[in-house]
Amino acid sequence: MNNLKKAYDEKGYLVIKNVLDKKNLDLAYAEILDSKDVDTYYDKNDQIRRIERIYNKGTELNFLNDEIIKILKRIFKEDFVIFKDKFNAKPPSGEGFFCHYDGIFEFTDEKNSKQPGWYKYSNFFINVLIAIDPCNEENGTLELAKSHKMTFAELLQNTKQDGSPDLKPSIESGLKFESIVLGIGDIVIFNNTCPHRSKKNNSSKNRRTLYYTYTLKKNGSYYNEYFKDKHASKNTTSKSLSGEI
Repeated sequence: MNNLKKAYDEKGYLVIKNVLDKKNLDLAYAEILDSKDVDTYYDKNDQIRRIERIYNKGTELNFLNDEIIKILKRIFKEDFVIFKDKFNAKPPSGEGFFCHYDGIFEFTDEKNSKQPGWYKYSNFFINVLIAIDPCNEENGTLELAKSHKMTFAELLQNTKQDGSPDLKPSIESGLKFESIVLGIGDIVIFNNTCPHRSKKNNSSKNRRTLYYTYTLKKNGSYYNEYFKDKHASKNTTSKSLSGEI
């Protein structure tokens, strides 16, 4: 695990192969489709884009979350708790995303107060992407650049500051991205300040992933508060609410 932590410290991200079994992932996917009380978003072609609030909606989903938390503890020597979760569908012709950070934006809450994105809740976030299908350049896999070790205010200056976390083209053009090729059951662990993007799915098959974000348990749990705020947010521009590329 020391080598994994070293890789993370150098780039802000790492890949671990063959973490989860296809059988478990297939069962978890079935639980997602059967889940009630979830948030479903659609793309411009009226295809399912993502489903949120799913991590605890079944036995296999709970198992997957528990396994990821164990892996994070072995790498970082810390206890983590889930902050937000989503299933990304990305069917054939499914859209990608512009280059962005995660959580670096401002939103207007239900009291008309401006809040600093995810940093309203904490200041350290770890993303874990789980490949349900193979992920490659043809089907629009995740592309990552090294993390930017800056304050929220400094990171915000690199974005379009339009309510979304999208980076300015002038910032993106100076970055070097790595296309993360994954097999079924592989995972990617990366810091929220890693610029990342993905292209359209140009293949004939789905590119399904689970995408969970974690915070340090010692700083408290904000899962319910995050989704409550998201539902009440007065922002009209976000990755969830608008289709992109």
